[in-house]
Amino acid sequence: MSNVYFVPWRQDSDMVGKFKKAIRKSNILEDINKEDRVAIKLHVGEYKNPAHVNPLYLKELVSALLEKGSEPFLTDTTSYYCGHRFTAVGMLKNAFYHGFSLANIGAPFIVADGLGNDEGFSVKVRSPLNEVFIPNIFKEVDKMIVFSHCKGHALTAFGGSIKNVAMGCVTKKSKLAMHKFVNFCYDEDLCDGCDACKNVCDREIPIIKNGKRILSLEKREDCMHCPGCMEACKRGAIKLKELEKLGQVLPIAVEGLFKVVGKENITSINWGANIVEYCDCMPFPGKTIRENTGIYLSKDIVAVDKAFLDDAKKNTFMIDGRPDPEIQAIEGEKIGIGKMEYEKVLI
Repeated sequence: MSNVYFVPWRQDSDMVGKFKKAIRKSNILEDINKEDRVAIKLHVGEYKNPAHVNPLYLKELVSALLEKGSEPFLTDTTSYYCGHRFTAVGMLKNAFYHGFSLANIGAPFIVADGLGNDEGFSVKVRSPLNEVFIPNIFKEVDKMIVFSHCKGHALTAFGGSIKNVAMGCVTKKSKLAMHKFVNFCYDEDLCDGCDACKNVCDREIPIIKNGKRILSLEKREDCMHCPGCMEACKRGAIKLKELEKLGQVLPIAVEGLFKVVGKENITSINWGANIVEYCDCMPFPGKTIRENTGIYLSKDIVAVDKAFLDDAKKNTFMIDGRPDPEIQAIEGEKIGIGKMEYEKVLI
């Protein structure tokens, strides 16, 4: 059984101050030593996203790490979709815009996959994923802290620590490979050639000919099976099915990173606030679907996600046909990256 240290959310309280105390009381950083290179994996949010993690919490975490004499830095990988975070330059500008700068936080932001096209190195993992490509920077990391914003997600229903690592600590090649486990279904008979799918696709993949989208003419392997064109299609010609398969392979990617950094060297923190219906990759994350629950700290990446879902109630995230959000934790326990049984320690 794993410990999950918990700070209940109170809107009328100093939550940043309580988080600072929780870091100390939980001893969650006790294994971090002087001169350790500590990667803080976070998601800075797509440009103008208002729901991402508040930088004040990162500032307190960095301060605690600096007191131990370690060398912390913030990091994330560039996105596969062609937004502001597609390149390292865009990512750095976005991080600065949202308050994740050296001057503000006390630690630099370093893009994990170089300028955005670093292919990384292959790590063999179990079927059906078989391998993941990890950015080279993680070979040089001594310790890692996964700081995650808990929120909804259009494909996996929920994004917490497991998804933060699985999709955020791999290169573009592996991001694409995991997304392709979602089944893309198209009914040509329902298509009226309206161009909606073509207009919304940032990679300009759809080909419209003679009043229909013709998949056989596209012959493109870079479609990530995102919900963009499905949501844009008013005729219902495009559907995404078997969404649960993405949740099943995410823990396998986590296992790949654990092989590089070491499971024992990774700490997870879940920020259960601003719980909205879409992920931080969206500039407009949708409506709030649950009141704030609190902050969770653990050495167990499965337990920390399970603890949040128990408090937030998993049905909260199962909207619009989204899969069971617990799939990630269930599969994670099966392959040994963590345990679903935990003891919640109130701080």
